[in-house]
Amino acid sequence: MFYLLFNPKSSRKDILKRVDKIYKKFSKKEDCYKISLIEISGKERNFIRQCKANDTLILCGGDGTLDQFINRIQGEPLKCQLYLYACGSGNDFAREFKKKYVNITNCISNLPKMKVNGKEEFVFVNGVGMGIDAIVCRSKSQYKFSEVGKSYFSIAIAAIKTYRPYSMNIEIDGQLRHYDNVWFFICDNGKYMGGGMKVTPKAVRDDEYLDLCIVHSLSAKKLLMLFPLIFLGWHTLFKKHIEIHRVKKIKVIPDGCNVLQRDGEVLDYVSEVEIER
Repeated sequence: MFYLLFNPKSSRKDILKRVDKIYKKFSKKEDCYKISLIEISGKERNFIRQCKANDTLILCGGDGTLDQFINRIQGEPLKCQLYLYACGSGNDFAREFKKKYVNITNCISNLPKMKVNGKEEFVFVNGVGMGIDAIVCRSKSQYKFSEVGKSYFSIAIAAIKTYRPYSMNIEIDGQLRHYDNVWFFICDNGKYMGGGMKVTPKAVRDDEYLDLCIVHSLSAKKLLMLFPLIFLGWHTLFKKHIEIHRVKKIKVIPDGCNVLQRDGEVLDYVSEVEIER
């Protein structure tokens, strides 16, 4: 039996048409049901428990849908197969696999973890970031249902002009460091974010490490010049301002509270975050 799980309030305006299209495809093979994620919100674990070994779940959406669903079922054993059908507004996870349907049954059991403010715990698929990238994610969500289409790149360019960098203490695999004038740090499990940007171009998904990128100590004008290079991964050549580390565990304490993004989902008032592979 096939279950198509989808968010009817997705920012992808044609999500219902896409779900209907694959419903027609799979219903020709065997029984197929469309289920709104809103209808089972808070009951995801119960839904997973009633699935049988010969069932197939197809999660229809992008990175945000994937992140929220996985966090809500985290730790629940999967008896059935779980696929992602990449049809959201952001599909950086699927971009690495270069296909629309990705079997995620095994990979969701070995995801990196994070703890926010010493209490809230999450897992993530692509990456976690604090700074200008989180501000961009928040702004992009505000345009979610607007008739005005805004890309991650265009929002980032506007945000850089007004953003004020921060200071932070960071513990990288037990070694304490301090940075001033930080524009953002991103700790990635995969190589893509923001619609195809290669912030950590050499990241290998599901290896033993996370890739950490810290952008600091440069002017807004210089960052604007470097920003387009992130799509090609060439920004890493500017080692004075852009550091890349392979890490297993980090702990970040910014100067004051800051904004954090996890797979594009925004968390406010973050005073401490621990991230571990």
